[in-house]
Amino acid sequence: MVTPIPKIARPTSILHFRPISVTPILFHLAEKMVVRRWLFPAIDPITICDQFVFRPTGSTTCALCYFLHHVTRLLEEHSYVQCLMIDFGKAFDIVRHDVLGVKLAQLKLPSSILQWINSFVNGGTQQVKYASSVSRFKPINMGNWA
Repeated sequence: MVTPIPKIARPTSILHFRPISVTPILFHLAEKMVVRRWLFPAIDPITICDQFVFRPTGSTTCALCYFLHHVTRLLEEHSYVQCLMIDFGKAFDIVRHDVLGVKLAQLKLPSSILQWINSFVNGGTQQVKYASSVSRFKPINMGNWA
């Protein structure tokens, strides 16, 4: 497993910066089309009923309202509510691509869509540029899937 680079409050070296992926706007449009046309229809709605990503009304504000509504409702019937909070920040950075491939292969998706997703998550590289300094390219991968 790849260890994420920790966030440093006051970076003093190029080594303190974490790479990011910058993708073209056309790719983001294509991604939204693939999600709407193939992924959402292939996923059981019950599985994603409490998800807020890729929805016209989805946002962190919506997620917070959803959470507060349920906590408030539970407090009407009980004297306290226990919550387990887990921070999944940078979660996509540690997704094993082979596991993602297996999960996607279980959906009824055209092979061309699976290949398109595979080409996006595998074989990419990142680098950091700060002022006139540029780091070496580093691979973006947590495993390969076919």
